[in-house]
This record gives sequence, structure tokens and C-alpha cells, in this order.
Amino acid sequence: MKFILVRHAQTTANTKSVILGGKEGGELSQRGLRQVKVLSARLSNEKFSEAYCSPANRARQTCDAVLACHDCKVTYCDELREIDMGELAGLSHEEADAKYPNILLDIFENPQQKIPGGESLIDVQTRVMPLIEKMAQKPGNPTILAVGHNVVNRVILSTLLGLPLDKCKNIKQKNACWALLDVKPGFAQIYTLDNSIHSTQ
Repeated sequence: MKFILVRHAQTTANTKSVILGGKEGGELSQRGLRQVKVLSARLSNEKFSEAYCSPANRARQTCDAVLACHDCKVTYCDELREIDMGELAGLSHEEADAKYPNILLDIFENPQQKIPGGESLIDVQTRVMPLIEKMAQKPGNPTILAVGHNVVNRVILSTLLGLPLDKCKNIKQKNACWALLDVKPGFAQIYTLDNSIHSTQ
């Protein structure tokens, strides 16, 4: 399949460095709304066969903007939700680090380490990759859009590319940006990791 993986646009929570994880909250900011317009134009010539989207509102807003000019079915699925941040949800990054020193670094160093009350990177990989593998088995080389979040998208990209999960911290996908991959069962190749839209003012 031709696989286009998008991270949702900037949210009001992003502007305040508030951690949401898999929770709701964080409507798109004014900058985020401008970002999705640019993203929609950038992807306007794609012929999407299907789209999959996290049910979180910030992802839905992004997906809706991308598909505004496309006749494409959307499936909202919990597999694409962001990592469950447990007790960190609702805290600022500074508050989280004060309560659980280095936890946001530690979960990347040790993919089996769970966030207190939440998930580990292994947990995210276990829930999301069967969905991606199911997409890759679809016949006819379809073009498929998926809209997710920071950590879940890093896990998807690192797993597809055969990288250990403790290396997914080295893959950075900014808000409203997209990756283009060729994905088949047992094979993946990345063509584009476009972060330019993030610079939209």
C-alpha cells in the first residue's frame, strides 16, 4: 500500500505544553487550523482508498480537513489513539517531570516501562501494529491515510522500518506533518518524512 501517516495539527494543549496522551482535550489552535489548510492542499491530489483516524477530537479535526475534498470512508479506531499517559495526563511537562523525574525520557530508553497508570511503548506497539499489518494486506496497492499522534506514530514508523523501539525517540514528526511509505507484508520503505508544514505561522 501507499501509506500516508499524519500527526494531528497543533492544539491549544500543545501551546501550553500540557500532556494529553490518549485523553480528549486540546482543540486545534489557530495555528493548527492554518496548518491543516496547508496540509489539505499538500495532499489534495492523493487518491485515498480508505482513511483511519484516532477518535480523539484533535485527530478527527485534522482528518476532516485533509479529506474535505475527497470521497473517502473514515474508520475511527482506538488503535491509533495516543499512548495512555495515565497519571501524567493534564499535567504540564514541568509538573510531570517534578512528580516523576525523567519519566518521559525513561519510557523511550526502556520500552517495557509503563507510565504510572498508563501504557508502555510495547503496549502501544501491541495494539496498533495489527491494524497496520491488516492495512498492508489489502489487495490492489491502495493509498491509505492514517491520522494519529506523536508517540503512536513514532512507534508505527520505527516498527515498520525495523528499528528497536528504544530508537523511536530519534524519529520526529511534528504537528500536521506526514510520512509517505510503501508498505507490504514484511516490507516497508520510507519516501518522505515532511516536517515543513510545522513552520506555518
